[in-house]
Amino acid sequence: MDLPSNQNRHASSVDNNNERARKYNVNRNSTPFYASKWFAIIMIVIAIGLLAVSIALAIALAIKSKSTDGSASATYTPTTGSTSATNAPTTGTTVSASQSFVLKCDPVISTNTKNQAETRDDTTQQTKMKLPVASSRVGNNILLKNTYIVEFPADVDVKNHFVRVTTSLKASNQIVESEIVLRHVISSSIFNGASFSTTTNDSIEAAQLIENAINIHPVYLVPGPRLFQNTFSSDRSINTSQYLINAFDLTGVNQVHSQFQNTGKGVRVAVIDTGVDYAHPALGGCFGTGCKVAFGYDFAGDQFSSSNPIPVPDNDPIDNCSSSSHGTHVAGIVGANINGINQTYFIPSVPFSGVAPDVTLGAYRVFGCPADMTTTDLVTAALYRAYDDKADIITISIGGAAAYTEDPRTIAIQRITNMGVYVTVALGNEGEGGLETVNMPGAAPDAMGIGSADSTYTLRYYIIAPDGSKIFYDPGTAFDPNGGANDGCITSNPSMNGTVVLFTYTAQDICSVGYRCNLAFEVGARGCLIYSLGLTTEGSYFIPTGTISLADGQRIISTVAANPSAIYTFTNLFGLSSMSTAGTPSSFSSLGLSGDLLIKPQITGIGGMVYSTISVSAAVQNSLPKPYMISSGTSMATPYVAGTLALFLASIGNPAPYTVSGYAQNGQCRPTFSLVKNIFQSTANAIQIYNSIVFATSAMQGAGLVNVYQAITAGTIFSPSELALNDTVRRATSYRVNVINIGNQTAIYTMSHSGAALATGKATGDDQLLAQPVYTADYADVTINPIQFTLQPGYSREITLQFGEPTNADPNLLPVFSGFIYATNQVNGEVTHLFYAGMVGDYGNAGIFVRNTTSGVITGIQKSDDTYVSEGELPSLNATTGIKIQIVLAWSTRVVIVQIIPANGTILIGLNVSSAVMFTDSDESEAVIVDPPRNAAAGVGTSFAESYPAVWNGKVVLNSVNGNASVTTMRNLNPGTYRIQFSALKHFGNPSNDNDFEVFNSPAFNLVF
Repeated sequence: MDLPSNQNRHASSVDNNNERARKYNVNRNSTPFYASKWFAIIMIVIAIGLLAVSIALAIALAIKSKSTDGSASATYTPTTGSTSATNAPTTGTTVSASQSFVLKCDPVISTNTKNQAETRDDTTQQTKMKLPVASSRVGNNILLKNTYIVEFPADVDVKNHFVRVTTSLKASNQIVESEIVLRHVISSSIFNGASFSTTTNDSIEAAQLIENAINIHPVYLVPGPRLFQNTFSSDRSINTSQYLINAFDLTGVNQVHSQFQNTGKGVRVAVIDTGVDYAHPALGGCFGTGCKVAFGYDFAGDQFSSSNPIPVPDNDPIDNCSSSSHGTHVAGIVGANINGINQTYFIPSVPFSGVAPDVTLGAYRVFGCPADMTTTDLVTAALYRAYDDKADIITISIGGAAAYTEDPRTIAIQRITNMGVYVTVALGNEGEGGLETVNMPGAAPDAMGIGSADSTYTLRYYIIAPDGSKIFYDPGTAFDPNGGANDGCITSNPSMNGTVVLFTYTAQDICSVGYRCNLAFEVGARGCLIYSLGLTTEGSYFIPTGTISLADGQRIISTVAANPSAIYTFTNLFGLSSMSTAGTPSSFSSLGLSGDLLIKPQITGIGGMVYSTISVSAAVQNSLPKPYMISSGTSMATPYVAGTLALFLASIGNPAPYTVSGYAQNGQCRPTFSLVKNIFQSTANAIQIYNSIVFATSAMQGAGLVNVYQAITAGTIFSPSELALNDTVRRATSYRVNVINIGNQTAIYTMSHSGAALATGKATGDDQLLAQPVYTADYADVTINPIQFTLQPGYSREITLQFGEPTNADPNLLPVFSGFIYATNQVNGEVTHLFYAGMVGDYGNAGIFVRNTTSGVITGIQKSDDTYVSEGELPSLNATTGIKIQIVLAWSTRVVIVQIIPANGTILIGLNVSSAVMFTDSDESEAVIVDPPRNAAAGVGTSFAESYPAVWNGKVVLNSVNGNASVTTMRNLNPGTYRIQFSALKHFGNPSNDNDFEVFNSPAFNLVF
């Protein structure tokens, strides 16, 4: 927010002038009325009495609102959108002074306020929008050709959707009814529409002419959940009485359970995923009214897959067939409850509970049994259905590579959030790809995008040392061996025969774990152990392989050196092992910021090594002894945060979502998403980089690790609780935020600042971003005014922040700086914060196309041997066999256009009249890519592809004007000498301004057929 820097400011941080604070809505004006002498006397007496009362009240208010620094403060009222409670408080409800503030709203329903649960404002949607060019691929989301979601005004009868679509398509483009398939009708109080597909390739223009359509979107295939599946399970119980397995101690969950007896009862949480095996006793054992999994729907059907994207919906959302059992794992994290389970097979190996074990769950299945992909129309339909089924919270651990938020799923999230239902969305497991790798729809502004931190404990196999102590190890997986030379890479030592060999390993080694362990096998080794700094292993095909810690490896070497006959016993038993990375950001967690430099993630949950339920079928498919599994991913962190939101709602009596309008008969409203975000972000705990005292960048952790106990008991919050500072060129001079005392005692605040690691995502001389940013302790210089002040309960104080960039940051490398602004209450020691993030340099001039990088994967034309055409070479390229083109993006962009120009000429940038846009036979579309996310560095295993490849067969599309009509024709380009012109819209650029495009021309080539 760009705000002036010097309005209503004091010259010093603490001003001793005593100035009365103002309270809103206090009116002391009165007008006496006299009807007669006696009446006048009576009225005078009454007036004197009222005046005395008014004076006393004014004095009391003045005393109450006075700040010790003499500055003006104000009572703070939650913005319109705080909602009132109609549900009875659940067991464990603890409405404190702070929660009374959160719940406050108007008990009288305004006659001018519509019932938001029943009406929808279409006034901003009446203009029919032209369907934008649909990219064949957005990240790893693949266009489902000739398939669309169409929205109609609220008053259009849903029964006529199919007739309306078929009639319009037939009239406009002669598409007959038999070529049209209605996929889903979506009839919600906040969306009225349907998705459909056609079997013809000529449906785009026709789709734009559907009668009464107000919005239309292409449908994309979305890949199945990508997580790090650690199939750790055990048929033996581990003796511990504490819930250590999922880090409840780090997130305040233990305290909420034990101190408040709050387990989320009465809150409804919808899980949109692969379905849920509700037959699992920890998930209730049944489906429907009265069951733990009480509501839901199957939008996909068992056979739905990437090769068969035809939904066959039904009313049963069970997943008892997928091997990942992703949705069941997610549901268990939110609300598994093992109380009363007496079947040995279903008793977990360690004390285990969902974050909110008494919530009511909803299951919305959008995958088939293969669980390899879903579609954006199914996820959109599930969102609206969950809202209509009265979910309080919706959690989604599905997404794909994307940079921008114009998507039917994000529109749905915005509408649902505005109606008082909170939505948590996973941001992805693309942390190995570098900056700007968040997934959609998690990047939606109105979604709570979730990052991941590692748990405190996990289950691991162990070795029994000679002294009886346990050495934990992780088994390796089969690995295709390759060459190299380092410890164990060149050996034929026959003394390894019959032994377990121990090798050291570092990330810098050029020899793989699998290779060296296979060599050990060749000389008779029976096993292979790697000791390292927690690196995962890919092991030998032939002998058991595992990883132990560096310290344990060194301890074994020391012990064996002293006693060569020492015996170590390998077991297939599990033990509860502490994690050295506990409470630090998971290495796989995707990094922000968004393509527009908006902040993502919002907050972090526990997602590294999370124990939860899976289906019996998945346990069998994965050869596990019990239907429980440890998995890792932001997929796990997201339902974890959803569970904490459920505990929060239960603590305030779970006001109904529709009361978010700000009106409730009992005067208790559900807080808006904005207010809840302020509470949770203000009370999160900033976390450090593993093995470092430096805070992790906010581009990875957001506000920090969630702490629901601190959220429920908060006495202070910031508003807003996050600041997106944009880049150097577009940053405001100063920013204003509010510190709000929502507690019941006077607070004396001291403000302070702590920087987080500067994240430099590029290297000098390389266009492509680094797979891992370089983190340095280089911080912003922040001026805070005032530094100290006092606030009475219910009052807020505006503070001004000015940001100076980190001293050593190189603007040419566009590093991201971030940090935390703290308010410490000197009365009770409470510390709350806001967080910020911005970029050093001019993001508007960031080099989008990769033309030089160490991997050699660049934007350009490739010859038949895959080498790139270079300047002056002038090769002859045969369009008949196909000309290979690579588009590689270092940063996201709103649009990429590829055009053909004469070797010695240029054309106007963009889709202008007479421009020749290359046509690719591979996907039968113009070479225009809309909203493409950035590409990841070559060789990095993420869903962000290393390039956008195309094959060109010499065809072009010519756009021209004939009178008032635009005419598009396609033909083969004549043989000759040409160049390919690559254009990308710069960040914050105007597509109508040619100067806002980054443009470069390829080397010349001869086109032949």
